[in-house]
Amino acid sequence: MNRAVYRHLLATYGRNPGQWVGFLAEAIRAFVSRVLIVILMAQVATKIAAGDIDGAKKYTLYFLIVYIAGSVIGTVGSLVAVKTENDEYRKLAMKYYDKLVNKDMMFYRDHQTGYLASTFRQYLDGAMTLVRFLRGEALATVISLIVPAIVLLWVSVPIGCIAIAILVIQLVYLIWSSSKANKYRQISNEIYRKITGEVSDEVTNIVAFKSGGIEDIAQSRVDKLSRQETQAFWHRRKMINLLDLPRAIVTVLGIAAAIYVVVDTAGSNNPATLGLMVLTLTYMFQIVRNVSVLPDLIVTHDDLVTKIYPTLEYLNDDYEEIRNPDNPVELKIDGGAISIEKVSFSYLSHAKNKSTIPVFSELSIEIKAGEQVGVVGLSGAGKSTLANLLLRFDEIDSGTISIDGTNIKDVRQEELRRNIAYVPQEPLLFHRTIRENITYYNPDAPESDILAAAKAAHAHEFINKLPDGYETMVGERGIKLSGGQKQRIAIARAILKKAPIMLFDEATSALDSESEQIIQKALPEIIGKKTAMIVAHRLSTVAGLDRIIVMHNGKITEEGTHDELVKMRGRYYALWQKQTSGS
Repeated sequence: MNRAVYRHLLATYGRNPGQWVGFLAEAIRAFVSRVLIVILMAQVATKIAAGDIDGAKKYTLYFLIVYIAGSVIGTVGSLVAVKTENDEYRKLAMKYYDKLVNKDMMFYRDHQTGYLASTFRQYLDGAMTLVRFLRGEALATVISLIVPAIVLLWVSVPIGCIAIAILVIQLVYLIWSSSKANKYRQISNEIYRKITGEVSDEVTNIVAFKSGGIEDIAQSRVDKLSRQETQAFWHRRKMINLLDLPRAIVTVLGIAAAIYVVVDTAGSNNPATLGLMVLTLTYMFQIVRNVSVLPDLIVTHDDLVTKIYPTLEYLNDDYEEIRNPDNPVELKIDGGAISIEKVSFSYLSHAKNKSTIPVFSELSIEIKAGEQVGVVGLSGAGKSTLANLLLRFDEIDSGTISIDGTNIKDVRQEELRRNIAYVPQEPLLFHRTIRENITYYNPDAPESDILAAAKAAHAHEFINKLPDGYETMVGERGIKLSGGQKQRIAIARAILKKAPIMLFDEATSALDSESEQIIQKALPEIIGKKTAMIVAHRLSTVAGLDRIIVMHNGKITEEGTHDELVKMRGRYYALWQKQTSGS
């Protein structure tokens, strides 16, 4: 885990020279403030003991100059490093946001959005915090431990050996004891993400949550996770605290031994003894202070590593990533003819074992420019999957899908989707005003176009009846509106997009009968002369279209106009009879 995280940090933050300038500057500042000034203070004490007042004043001046210089260097270096860190943070946020949103749909079907958002945020904050922690407190602590021990070894071999022995024993012991607590650290961080995902899931689906009357069950579920998290945290802290006791005893014994050596040499009446005493006591207590904070530093370090690592796993897992081509071509729409040629597709039911569920096998459909085609069939026939493949939400296994002769794999996904106005079965609204939702794809649209789109979707009338009209906040996922109102706003948004191809996936399913009939009558006006594919369960929605495709188990079983299909007296006729008779 540590190795993977550090490889990642070196490949990202570590590639910027400004970061290393910051590390060097912080090392100089730490060396000056925690090592060099102690040597200068010892020299002042030695000069005073020897009666050399001028010498003492000189070293006091050195102390002042060195300390100010170290502070200036450290501050400048820190500013350089922080600037590069902020730039890298922004780049990583966009890079991994892009990778996250370009996963195939199977990835999102398998993961909670709240869990993913929590993991992603922990990664971004954790990575930058870890870099700053390493450059700041961690680096200063290492210098404060190693350099004083070397200096003590230089001025007094016995005292230096004692200091080095304390360090080696403490470090080995701390690394061992930290590994013992690591299991509980991973558990607590994982549960933290689960709780975030659980709460986010319930708040996002608050209507279903409250309508079930299961608040006590949900509360019990979150409480159980919270108890598991606190128990893991308790076991972790208990283990760390208990393991601290032997470490503290070793430290005290080492300090006592060092002080004994200094006191034992004090009888020589040598002025240098006072300087040695200042140097030894200052450095030994500095070593003690820094050794005492090492457990917390290691805990902080390991916490940050465990926050970063899960995102590295998610962003390098076995799920496919829908990639843009290296050399994309321009999608030139000249009518919007859609060609689906011998397309095979299987859902990846599980990323790890690579098991699949076949949906299409060499499916072929031709939709002429300006033709309006309905796709019908029972649930599971593959209707919505067809829409997902046209939008490249999922990647086909073989075959080609092209628009006006251009393979959609050869164009950027953003460009492909800009040319398709999509209305899904579930109305997808943002926690913004009605106006912002309608203009989401076209924020600079003139007022006249906004009103025209709303009127075409038969949303203008109910919007005007709201207290704030078009400035009404719809709430998260449009919770303040009815299902039919949300869907009409979604249709208005698609109209305002002014894309040459329209794709409706059960777009009238959330409407009441009266609204559905209004939208059905308005479809010719909404679609105009654009190419359209309308997936529908209710056959009345597509009865007036140019052509209707009937699908069953991923295959086309019938095809023709409404009248032609009724005359066939096949699957379509049976569905039509069932829906129109009300049975």
